[in-house]
Amino acid sequence: MLHKQIAELAIEGVAKEEIEAHFSLLPEHYFIKFTAQEIQLHLRMVNQLLAHVEQSDSVETLSPIIDWRDDNDLNMTVVNLVTWDRAGLFFKLAGALTLAGVNIQSTRAFSRKDNISIDTFYIMGPEGGVVSDTEAQGIFQAHVKESLVHDKRLTYDIECLEAQIKGHKKLSSMPPRNFRPYAEIYNELSLNRIIIEVKAGDSTGLLYSISRLIYSLGFDITSARIATERGIAMDTFYIEKINKGESIDANDLRELHELLNALVEDATP
Repeated sequence: MLHKQIAELAIEGVAKEEIEAHFSLLPEHYFIKFTAQEIQLHLRMVNQLLAHVEQSDSVETLSPIIDWRDDNDLNMTVVNLVTWDRAGLFFKLAGALTLAGVNIQSTRAFSRKDNISIDTFYIMGPEGGVVSDTEAQGIFQAHVKESLVHDKRLTYDIECLEAQIKGHKKLSSMPPRNFRPYAEIYNELSLNRIIIEVKAGDSTGLLYSISRLIYSLGFDITSARIATERGIAMDTFYIEKINKGESIDANDLRELHELLNALVEDATP
C-alpha cells in the first residue's frame, strides 16, 4: 500500500526508477518506521547525494546531505542525514551533535544495499523542546564535514567542551549519592542483534565515548534511545557486527561489557 502510494506520487527530480530502487534496497522495517512524507524526504536527499557524486571531486562526494527542521508536534528538532555508509558513522555524527550543544533523544539508522546510509536524529535544546540556538545547525554541519570529509577526530574538542561545562554544572543535575552506574548486554541470537542498556551519570561526551568504544570493538549502532533524568543517562543501543557476515563471539561481548562498565564508572561523579 505504502509502496503504491509513493510510486504514484510525482516527486520533483526523482525518477520512478529511483523510487523502485529505494523499496528494493531497504529492509521492510524501514517502511514501518517512517511515514510516506518522511520517505519522500529521504528519496529527495538520496537523489541529491547521487547528483552530488556526478558534480563534485572525489573528496567532496563524502559530504552528506542534511535536512534540519523543527517538528512542533513532537516538540523536537529532527535531523535527517544521507551519506555513504562507513564504519563509525554513528559516533562521528553523535560527536558533531554534542559539539552543537544539543541533546539526542533517539535515533534511527538504515543502510541501503548500495551503501547509502539514512540516519535520523531526534534532538532537543539544553532546556528541552525544539533547538532554539540559531547557530547549532551551522556548528553541526561544520563538524560533520570536518569528521566525515577531512577525517578529523572530534575527541579533543569534546573533552574541552566537557571540561568547560563541568565547571558550571548545577548540583541538581548530578546523580544521587547512592547511584551506581552499570552497562548490561543482551544477545538476541534469533535476530543476530545485541542490545546494550546503560545507566550512568550524564556528561557532555558520554554518548560519543560509548559509541566510539562500541565501534572500536567491531560493532555498529543501528538505533538508540537516549534519555536523561535527574542527572542520570539511561540509554539503550541496538548494535550488530560491522561485518554483518561475522558471527557474534562471546569473548567480544565479554570484553565490550567490561570496557563499557569501566567507562560508565569513570564517567559518573
